This record gives sequence, structure tokens and C-alpha cells, in this order.
Amino acid sequence: MDSKVGFIGGSLVAIVKSITLHNIVETVVYTVIGTVVSYFVSLFLRWMFGKSRFGS
Repeated sequence: MDSKVGFIGGSLVAIVKSITLHNIVETVVYTVIGTVVSYFVSLFLRWMFGKSRFGS
């Protein structure tokens, strides 16, 4: 049991140590860009085809 806990703990420490602030910021920026693009594409499609084609 102790070896399993040690293995999992060591793996988690290695993963956390390898994550940098740059990676976190990059992920947040890509998430925001994706959200904004998705929102505007939805607005454009709703404007272009109207609500009735999407079933709402």
C-alpha cells in the first residue's frame, strides 16, 4: 500500500512541477478566444438562418 501511495504522490508532484505559469496563461487565453469565437459564430448563424431552423 505504501508503495502505491508513494508512486501516486511522486507522479502528482512531477506533473504539478512540470506545469508552468506560461502553460496556464496560454490555456486561459485559448479558452477565452474559443468562447468568444463560438459566441459570435452562433450569433452569425442565428442571424443568417433564423431561429426556426434550429428548432427553437
